[in-house]
Amino acid sequence: MGERETHRQMRINPLSDIVVIKRSSYDEINQSGIVLPLSADILEDIGTIKFCGKGKVTPKGKWPMEVKEGDKVIFSTNGHMVKYIEGEEFIVTHQDSIIGIIE
Repeated sequence: MGERETHRQMRINPLSDIVVIKRSSYDEINQSGIVLPLSADILEDIGTIKFCGKGKVTPKGKWPMEVKEGDKVIFSTNGHMVKYIEGEEFIVTHQDSIIGIIE
């Protein structure tokens, strides 16, 4: 009874062009040196890709992913889902909702 349950590392394998994003906090944005006019709107739109699919396959061919796990991105707040997994908030959306990669 004295032993603590260890936290298991969660792994999500999204399908198609789905990405799972962990929204950045104000402190994370400032520590990484991103210089943006940080209004509340922009802060909500920045995050790190935690999991992503392999790309979309259509009758016209394969559309590979342009982003990868670990990329810091700006994403659209329209058309995404907010999901709570093991108490953490994640944004689930399509690759098309990503506006750009922050370098």
